[in-house]
Amino acid sequence: MKRLFQLSSTWFPIWLISLLMLSMISVYLPVFGGDNRNITHVPLIVANEDEGHAGDIILLHLIEQQNGSAVDWTYAKSRKEALNDLKNNKAYGALVIPADYSKRLAQIRDTLLAGNEGGEPATLQMLMNEGIGQSASMIATGILQTVASSVSEEVSGSLVQQLGQKRVLLSPANASLIVNPVRSAAENVLGLPLHLNKGMTPFMMILITSISGIMGANMIHGYLMRGNGMLQKQGAAVSESRLLASELMLGAVLALCVSVVLQLAVFGFFGSAHASGIWIIFLYTLFCCLTMLCLFKSLALFFGGWGMLVMFPVNIMGIFSSGGAVPLSTLPVVHRIFSFILPTRYMVDGMRALLYYNGRMQAGLGTALWAITIYFVLTLAIVISFMAKMNRKNKVKAADPNAEKINIQLDNGIHPDSPDSLEKEK
Repeated sequence: MKRLFQLSSTWFPIWLISLLMLSMISVYLPVFGGDNRNITHVPLIVANEDEGHAGDIILLHLIEQQNGSAVDWTYAKSRKEALNDLKNNKAYGALVIPADYSKRLAQIRDTLLAGNEGGEPATLQMLMNEGIGQSASMIATGILQTVASSVSEEVSGSLVQQLGQKRVLLSPANASLIVNPVRSAAENVLGLPLHLNKGMTPFMMILITSISGIMGANMIHGYLMRGNGMLQKQGAAVSESRLLASELMLGAVLALCVSVVLQLAVFGFFGSAHASGIWIIFLYTLFCCLTMLCLFKSLALFFGGWGMLVMFPVNIMGIFSSGGAVPLSTLPVVHRIFSFILPTRYMVDGMRALLYYNGRMQAGLGTALWAITIYFVLTLAIVISFMAKMNRKNKVKAADPNAEKINIQLDNGIHPDSPDSLEKEK
């Protein structure tokens, strides 16, 4: 054992894995660092239906103070257009300025100046996309409420100034109105039921398919190699190409089993909400699971003994950059870059579209299917090319009789240092 520990190769996995863990923690920990400083490019919509000029002031306020690296505002012509964009998962939420907004503010001003009571605050509507997950929904709600509060404060300050010039005395009811002349009303646009698991169901389902892919690619290979070793002792070993073909077949069976178990557990046992049919979700889950199996198997074939060191960070980076657990708008730049490269983000988007957006292609399912298909075709082609290469190699060995003769002579020969040779010398 002492000689074993003196070998440099013995300590190689120790320092290599330690170095890998150090690099991973330096990449992943910033995901959870800070509060609002990491929030960037939150997609929100503003729809101005106001027939007066007060709505334009809000738009100028958003352009000057709110837009930039933190928020990406897009402008809709109407509430209907904003609703359609939210149902297509184009934004986290929308701020709608109603048609009578300027008129209501004028009524509030006239009521306060006349000293009358019974005035009602003007309303800004907040349309929320509840299918994006709890974290992203909370971010959008906080930003929209901040905008509404800021608008209310500006209107309140203007009214106070006008009333001060007129020296108008306020009743308790009007004092409350002048403090909060603008209120916000939130509405969930998808009308989803309560069993959303905080919007985490799509992420959890894709997480299971990803873990199944990396475990399946490694465990199936390991156990088949072990079984083939037993067959080799019996003189019935399987060739490398057939062994790889067997891995693909067992991987397909594993993907089928995992997909069935997921449907039974998520929708049968836990009763999670879903807007699309179970069969469509099952086929999509199966497609994702097969793709992840082919992806990790192709990495294993490319990198050989180093495959696990490549597969593990790819798996973890895909999970973190998927936007399922942590919104993409809060992730560091490196994670947002990997979200476009790795397939996990597209898988989560597609599953979310199936579960919450009625399987609409515009809600992310169309892009997801394209991305997953490309990954599946490329990785499967890589595996098949390795299989063909192994098959050609086996044919060359079978066609070379000299190789077999050499092996037989070496196996049956007497080595110089063997006990038999020593006895003959004596």
